Amino acid sequence: MGKIIQANDIQEQLMHLHKYGQNAGLKIGFNNLDKLYSIKQGRSTIIYGHPTSGKSQFLIQILCALATKHNKKCLIYTPETGSAHEIFAEIIHCLTGKTFDKRSINYQISEKELYTVYPFVQDYFKVIDVDEKGLDFDEWLNLTDEAIRDYGIFSSSVDNWNDIEHKYTGTISEYLKQQLPRVNRHARKNNTHNFIVSHARNPDMRGGDKYPPAPRPDEIEGGSVWYAKALNLICVHRDYEEHGEGWRQSSEAQIIIRKIKKRAEGEKGTAKLNFDVFRNAYYENLGERHYLETPFNGLEIKTPF
Repeated sequence: MGKIIQANDIQEQLMHLHKYGQNAGLKIGFNNLDKLYSIKQGRSTIIYGHPTSGKSQFLIQILCALATKHNKKCLIYTPETGSAHEIFAEIIHCLTGKTFDKRSINYQISEKELYTVYPFVQDYFKVIDVDEKGLDFDEWLNLTDEAIRDYGIFSSSVDNWNDIEHKYTGTISEYLKQQLPRVNRHARKNNTHNFIVSHARNPDMRGGDKYPPAPRPDEIEGGSVWYAKALNLICVHRDYEEHGEGWRQSSEAQIIIRKIKKRAEGEKGTAKLNFDVFRNAYYENLGERHYLETPFNGLEIKTPF
C-alpha cells in the first residue's frame, strides 16, 4: 500500500543526502569489477548466462567475499550444485582453495584445515535443502524471512530460477512482471540483497558467428521483462579458444554489467576475470594472479600449470 510523502516528511534524510551524497554498495574486491558493480542493501541482482559459463561459481565467489570482507551472512538455494553437504563443500573450496576431491593431490583439504574453516562456514552460510516436492517462490521468500529473523542474513540467493516451482496460468512474461518486482520489494523491505541466477536460452549462431556471443537479456526465458524489472543485471560469458586439436571454453570470463539502477552503485561495462578450477575461485590478472584474500587461503598451494 502506498502513501503520499511531502518534502518536510523526509527533510532529515534529504539533508543527509546533500551532505554525504549517495554511497556505493559493498565491493567484492576485484579492482576492475569494483569500478562497475557494488552490492547495496535493499537491492537485487540478476546473474544470467549460457550453461557452463560460470554463473554459479561467480555467485559463490560473491557470497564468500561478502562473508570474509564485510561479515555478511547469506542463505543460498542451489540444487544444481548438489545436496546440502556438497554445497557446503563448494563454499569451503572457494574459501580455502582446497577440495574434497580425493583425486586432487595438491589441492586436497586436510582434516585440520577443514576444522579451521568449519566454524566460519557454520556462522556465515545457510543452505536451503528440499525434498522431492521442491521449493516454490513463496516458500523461498518465507524461508528468507525466517533466515533474516533467526540468523541475521544479509543476502538470499536462488540458483537458478528454473529450480523454483512457479505457479502461473498466463504467459511467463506476465508472471515475471508480477514476481520480479516482489524480489526487489522484499529486499527493500528487509534492507537485504537478493540474488537470482537464470539461464539464457540455448545459444544460436547469428551473423556468421562460429561460437555463441554473450547472450542478450531477452534471451532469458520470458524475454525483455528481465531487463525491464531488474535493478542490477549481470551477464557471465566465456568465449571459446583453440586448444590442441580442438576448441574449449576459455578460463577468462566476461562479467558484463548490463544494468545498474543507481549511478552511484556502478555503471555499465565489462570486467574480465579468470576462473581457477583447481581452487574453485576467480582471480584477476594484474600481471600476476590476484585472488581474493580470505582468512583461509594463505596456505601454500602448488599450481599444476
